[in-house]
Amino acid sequence: MRVLLIHPWIADVAAFNFWVRPLGLYALAEWLWARGAEPALVDCLSPAAAPAKFPRVPVAQPPPLASFSRRFARYGVSPEELRRRVESAAPFEAALVTSAMGHWYPGVQWAVAALRDVAPSVPVFLGGVYPSLWPEHARAHSGADRILPGPLERNSCELASLLGLPSEPVRPPKRWHELGLHDGADYAAVRTARGCPFRCSYCASGLLSSGFEPREPQDVVSELTALASLGVRDVAFYDDALLVGFESRLLPALRSVEELRLPLRFNTPNGIHPRLVTAEVARWLARARFATVRLSLETAAPDRQHLTGDKVSNDDLARAVERLRAAGFPAEALGVYLLLGLPGQPLEEVRSGVELVRSLGVRPHLAEFCPIPGTAEWARLVAAGTIPADLDPLLANNSVFYWLFSGYEESALRELSRRARRRIGGASFLESSDPPTRP
Repeated sequence: MRVLLIHPWIADVAAFNFWVRPLGLYALAEWLWARGAEPALVDCLSPAAAPAKFPRVPVAQPPPLASFSRRFARYGVSPEELRRRVESAAPFEAALVTSAMGHWYPGVQWAVAALRDVAPSVPVFLGGVYPSLWPEHARAHSGADRILPGPLERNSCELASLLGLPSEPVRPPKRWHELGLHDGADYAAVRTARGCPFRCSYCASGLLSSGFEPREPQDVVSELTALASLGVRDVAFYDDALLVGFESRLLPALRSVEELRLPLRFNTPNGIHPRLVTAEVARWLARARFATVRLSLETAAPDRQHLTGDKVSNDDLARAVERLRAAGFPAEALGVYLLLGLPGQPLEEVRSGVELVRSLGVRPHLAEFCPIPGTAEWARLVAAGTIPADLDPLLANNSVFYWLFSGYEESALRELSRRARRRIGGASFLESSDPPTRP
């Protein structure tokens, strides 16, 4: 049985390639192979340089954003290129589409429509973040024949039944890169664990995974070794909690990478926990050639730090920056995420965070808050009457939500953004290529 996997376009007002890779589809391909099927992958976001802006084509403004000033666009390959790739993959007996963000759902709609045009009789199933967090909207608007909310392990039996495959593996496993799915890019994304042991009030990690599930370090090293042999040079860790259990998880992997002399650089676009950056951790990150290190502070207000999860303090951040600089990291390699637009968050709180980070000699990165169904912050917004429970996912877009719902004065917001981007001392912050948000 041949099954087509689709990584759809991004549909947004802005999009930046933080080494984006379809990790969920890679896992799904391995699952299909083990059950006797042949997976084929079509990635609408490849090829694309990273870190860099995705190719962008303006499209008609969707009705929910009719009054929004920023122009809506499609990011990725052309529709003609998608059609060519789908036709090249034919014949296939089913199509599985993933989704990374609920507010990117027009990209899912476009991909499903393109599949219908080329192979109208082939069933289309939708998984990923969008149907997991917005199931009713996905059922009504995605165009897929069936949605599969939640992680793969929860849907394994149902998906096997839908595809007519055995529920258990029938042949030895192969990793996704052994299935010929790497597209030749010189970058990749890797996770050393699924899920997160923390439960922050604004985060959906706990809703999208079955718990915190670390991989064996040697399994991670085997993947990194294979990727290096395929020409990969930059690797982004897409973990939610990369430094948790450092000595038993990441450290053994970094030691093996050093022993094998793998020609890799590492990046942390998801942000790491400052409290877990010990002097040893900092030395190993420098030794292992981490090129981009982002720290997650989110807010400098102690009361909101406690309210949102109590995983970090301002002192934790100051110690982490000091240890990373002592380990040899230049200022331009470091950055700190600050959330903008949390429910009830005054702009002065964000400004205080910017000044705190700048006082440490590193760059603040403003990450716009977006409300996620099922989280504590979503419940607060609905209870306060700020948003309806059936909010269109397009309005939960992080590039849209804070403009429409935060109440910030536009001129003050723009000045704060300029302040966050301004150079500190001799550090060169490349403003022209900086993304407006994190992934």
